[in-house]
This record gives sequence, structure tokens and C-alpha cells, in this order.
Amino acid sequence: MQTDQIKNNLFIRKSFYKFFLPSLLSCLGIAVGGLADCIFVGNVIGTAGLTAISIGQPVYMLFNTISYSLSIGGSIHYASALGEGKEEEGNRIFANVLRTDLTLNILICALGLIFLPQVLTFLGAGTPGTEVWANSEALVRAQLLLVPIMFCQGPFYYFVNCDNDPKLAAVAFVTSNTLDVVFNYVFVVVLKMGVAGSVYSTGLGASVMILISLIHFVKKRGCLRITWPRFDFKSVAQSAQTGFATSIQYIFQFFTILVCNRLLMRTGGELGVAVFDIVFNVALLASSAYDAVSMALQPMVSTFRGERNNADIRATLRQSLRVGLGVSVILAAALLAAPQWVCYGFGLRSPEELTAGAAAIRIYALCLLPSGINMVMTYYYQALEKEFASYLLFTLRNLALFLAFSLLFSRGALGLFWWTYPCTEAATLLVLCLYNRKKRSWTYLDEDDDRVYSAFLYSADADLGAVEQEVSGYMERLDASPTQSYFATVAVEEICGVILNNAFSQRDGYIQLTIVPQEDGTVTLHLRDNAKEFNPFDLDTDRISLENGTGLDAIGVKMIKSKAKEFFYRRYAGFNTLVVRV
Repeated sequence: MQTDQIKNNLFIRKSFYKFFLPSLLSCLGIAVGGLADCIFVGNVIGTAGLTAISIGQPVYMLFNTISYSLSIGGSIHYASALGEGKEEEGNRIFANVLRTDLTLNILICALGLIFLPQVLTFLGAGTPGTEVWANSEALVRAQLLLVPIMFCQGPFYYFVNCDNDPKLAAVAFVTSNTLDVVFNYVFVVVLKMGVAGSVYSTGLGASVMILISLIHFVKKRGCLRITWPRFDFKSVAQSAQTGFATSIQYIFQFFTILVCNRLLMRTGGELGVAVFDIVFNVALLASSAYDAVSMALQPMVSTFRGERNNADIRATLRQSLRVGLGVSVILAAALLAAPQWVCYGFGLRSPEELTAGAAAIRIYALCLLPSGINMVMTYYYQALEKEFASYLLFTLRNLALFLAFSLLFSRGALGLFWWTYPCTEAATLLVLCLYNRKKRSWTYLDEDDDRVYSAFLYSADADLGAVEQEVSGYMERLDASPTQSYFATVAVEEICGVILNNAFSQRDGYIQLTIVPQEDGTVTLHLRDNAKEFNPFDLDTDRISLENGTGLDAIGVKMIKSKAKEFFYRRYAGFNTLVVRV
């Protein structure tokens, strides 16, 4: 097998699925929790309850914007900081994101409760005293009371996931959403608590999720710690700016839901709004799968950017697109095969309701293929911190084109409105193709930097001497001093040698070595291997005996520890990663 194929199978696919599969369970759990709200409320209360849920959706969109801007952007910067060996900086980012998220949530919730009647009027709840108003009031009040708990999940989930603990993050979220579904049934169906019961169950699940996430901190399973550093507005602003490229969709959804609720109330009445709520939740289910792709793509791309490893970035993007398109095909086939059963599950019963709902779902299914490409590329550009491209895609598909098509199609019958979805996604993909054609690139990566050295070592036949000679020549080309060149070559020789001699219990062991020059004149060595957990710097350097021939591997490691400006080890995505700066 060629070297590139081995690297792709080993480092890219294995890392990708280590993040993707747990994240898929978590993200699907979120969507299932939302579906449970609609299913139980629709079957117990009817279209008035589904309408209230649709009216209350903008409240969630507002807090999603705040929480996920900070959480997603902060976790990207956290992954980049750890990729460069800056553990303390990463923990400062987490602390500032968590504090800011909680403070903003509490302040906005307090204002919302004070001005609740005005909020309901703005959301389009209709006339006070009606059934829709009463359900909407109960729902929104419960949302505002529990938002500080529900939306503190974001920082814990995204940071724990990026801190090499995707399984715990997934367990926390799956448990949270399982409890949400179970208690949704208890509160709404058994105890008859109405639409507010669907919110109470979500709050209960969120509380449990946060408690489970704390295991990561208590057991110190990664680099993440709960600290209280001085507030750093700059790091918060950078996190929000990066994450806003994704969470801006929630602001756009805030406005589009408001507009569509009013358009559909005029075109199709309560039935139109109820069907819109069903389609919206089915869309959330599809989006959750693409979110899982992003949660695998983003930390990997951030890490490879720190290494300036463009080849692995491209391979990660290809893997993400393959998985995203596969998910799109499966979901589209399922929706096209049984749209009536989906509608029936949400509580639609009459022939008129089932006909309207099934037509909407069939048309929506047509948008899934272009939607998959659009969303994967959006998350990719965000991970590269190419915010303009991310903003462009989100603005087109979640606001500009969506509103344009919805206003156009709302002039006809109710069935025509649902073509908004496939037309929006197809038009967005067309704009992306034209934009990238003008840019002459889809990846937005610079030409491979010839100042970055890269080598791939196979344990069975690794020629470490040849690599040392290459590194020595590479350092000369950088005009490094003799001392720096010597220490860089020795670091490669000793660390790679220790890994090859001690870490691999199996024949097929691989080491990815990358050397990156820094602006301050130093060079950073990035090493990634597929051995079981092994940190060369944990070798006992106090029991070295030349006479007895023991601990000889540790001699060079001891020297590197004393001479290196920085060194940082962590277990990440199933691999050992080591950063050494000389």
C-alpha cells in the first residue's frame, strides 16, 4: 500500500470516525429531543400545541446564537492552542467562554420575563386569551426560566469533545436527550403539564448532561480544567467571531421563522404553521447529522493547520464530503419512502392534514443532497477561519435566498411553499460554485509550504538515519545556527528512536513527523504516532546506568527536556501527539 493511502486510512479515517460516531449519537439525540416535543405535544394538544412550539422557536434561536457562537468558536481556538502546545491559553479560552455565556443568558432571560406580553406579541402569538396565546405563553415562560441551564451545555460539550474525550461528550448528550424524551412523555402525556412540560424535560436532561461532563474535569482526562483567570475580552471576541459563522444561522432562523409563521398563517392557517413545524424539525434531524460531520472535521482541520499539513486537511475534507453525501442519500430515501408515517407520528390524522404534510416532506427531501455539500463546506471554511465564505453560505441558505423563495412561493397554494427548501439549497450551491471558480480554489489552501518538513516512518523498515540527514539539510536551508540544527536533529533521532523502540507492540507502527519554522526563529516539531498511550518524556531519566546498560533510551530524552524551549504531549483522537519547540 502506498504511503499516502496508509496515512489516509490510518490517521484521517480513524481520527474522523473516532469523532464522528460519538458526535452523531449526540447530535441525533438533540434532534430526537426536538422531535419528541412535537410528537407528544401534537398528539396530546393538537395543532394548537404545534403552532405554539413553532412560535416559541425564535427564543431558542436567539440563545443558540449566543451559546454556540462562543462554544464552537472557542473550541476551535482551544484545539488550535493545544495543537501548538499552549495548554494554559486553552484553559483561559474555556473559562472566559463559559462565564460570558452564562452571564448573557441570565441577563436576557430576566428581561424576557419582565416584558413577556410584549415578547409574545412580537413572536406572533395572536390575541391574548386564545388557545394559541395561552400555549405560547406557557412555553416561552418555561423557556426563559430554564435557558441558563439548557444553554450552558454548549461550552461543556464542545470543549470536552475537542479535549480528546468525544465518547464522554456523546454519553453526556445521549443521556441528556434520552431523559428529555422519557420525561417529555411523563410531563406532557402522563401528567398533562401541557407544552411547558416539553421544556421542563429538556431542562432536566441538560442538568444531567452538565453533571456527567464534570467527570472529565474531576478525573483530569484531558488538558481541560475549570479555572478563574482574568477576563480576556479579546479571546471572547475572537471565539464569538469564529463561531458566529456557524451560529449566525440561528439569527437567520429567528427571522425566517417569524416571517414564515405569518405567511403560512395567512396561506394555510394553523395547519400551515403546524406542517411548517414538522418540516422544520425534520430539517433539524438532517442538520444534526451534518453537525456531527463538522465536529469531526473542525478539530482535525484545526490540528493540521497548526502543523501546516495541507495534505491531511484536503484528505479530511474529502472524507467529510463522502460521509455527508452518504448521510444525505439515506435520509432522502427514508423521507421519500414513508412521508405519511412521519406526519402520523407528529399527530396529523385527517386526510387533509396527512396530504398536506406528506407533500411537504417529499419536496423537502429533494434538498438534502445540495444541503449536505453546502453545510460541510461551510464548516470547513469556518475551521480554516475563512469567515467570509462561511457567512456567505449561511446568509444565502438561511436568510437571503430562503426569504426570497418563501415570499415568492407563498403567493400560491400551500403546497407550493415547500419548494422554498430545494430551490434555496440548489441556488446556494450554484453561487458557491461560481464564487470558487472566481477564486480558483475550493479548499482555499495556500501552496504547500516548502519551508515545512514532513516525513512518514513505518516501524518495520524505518530508516531513521536517512531522516536525520534530511532534517540536518533542512535546518541548513533555514539558515539555522549550528546549535539549533544540532538539537533539532538530535530531537528527531532520540524521540523517534524511543517511540520506535518502546511504543509499538505490533509490527505496523507509524510516525508522522512535521517540522514547522516559527516567526521567532525557533522550529516546532510535531510528532503523531498510532501506538498505545506513550509519552517519551515520561521515561524515568533518574535511573540511567551506562555500566549496566539500562535506561540508555532516556539519555537523549533527558537532554531534550533540558534544552527544549517547550514540549507538550497529549493523547488525541486515538493517537499520541507530541509538540517540541527548539
